[in-house]
Amino acid sequence: MTPTARSGALADRARFVFQATVKKVKATTLKSMAATDRTIVVRVDRVIQSPETLSDYAGHEVTVQLGPGERVRPGQTLIFYTNGWVFGDSLAVQSIGHEEATTPKVAAMSPFPEDPVRNLHSSEAMAQASQADLIVTGRVTSVRVPAGEARARAKAMAGGGTTERISEHAPVWQEAVIDVDETHKGPGRHKQVVVRFPSSTDVRWYHAPKFQTGQEGVFLLHKQQVPAAAAKAANLVALKAPEYTALHPGDFQPLEQLPQIRMAASASAARRRAAPRSRKAAPRSRPAARRAGKRGR
Repeated sequence: MTPTARSGALADRARFVFQATVKKVKATTLKSMAATDRTIVVRVDRVIQSPETLSDYAGHEVTVQLGPGERVRPGQTLIFYTNGWVFGDSLAVQSIGHEEATTPKVAAMSPFPEDPVRNLHSSEAMAQASQADLIVTGRVTSVRVPAGEARARAKAMAGGGTTERISEHAPVWQEAVIDVDETHKGPGRHKQVVVRFPSSTDVRWYHAPKFQTGQEGVFLLHKQQVPAAAAKAANLVALKAPEYTALHPGDFQPLEQLPQIRMAASASAARRRAAPRSRKAAPRSRPAARRAGKRGR
């Protein structure tokens, strides 16, 4: 993996990315947390991408729990790829990787230098664009309860019971009907698509887009976004052919993100087109090698 590709892969998995100077090793900034061989204290010099709650940590010292194999020295200036861990009298985050901080590298990761929250949204959009099965621009014309879920709710209200165990983590599925202006990725041209999304604000689902009638933008849609076992538990196994899901916060983007999304979608399509050719080349080469061996004997 090239350095650029590695940086991109780490950024896709990390919500809090920052440039920092290592101050202490085997140390911590939290009174409630004991220092270990893997905890270090760093001063955040610059926030590169972050959720809004962490966007103002520049200038603060925080604790970083290093991942397996990570080694740092006091005085080093590094880019840390992390996710939130402990929030208390200070902040502790878990690192999934780090690398040397250079001006070109930081600039490449900061399309919006003064807005780390916007950088995070942009990073999420790029990651989701490469994974999406269908990308369209359009507007939501209606939001409805899926037919199967509506019947189950009606049966439960009538006292007939339901075969699905209702829990506080239930997604409470709804469907958004989208009138499509243009298809940017995916087979065929669509006039209308249906996307299923969880309307629940439970901790498991509150990050997912909550579509509303009249909403307009870029929709990055997926045929399936959860493992089979979790899909079955969430009553998501029987999607109809034209239905998609939107479960990640990056699955809906403003229209201003469209140029970057198109670039990411084109790059992922090019990688997929190249992959089958490389896989097919190997079987053809083996018979040729055997024939060459026979001629040599």
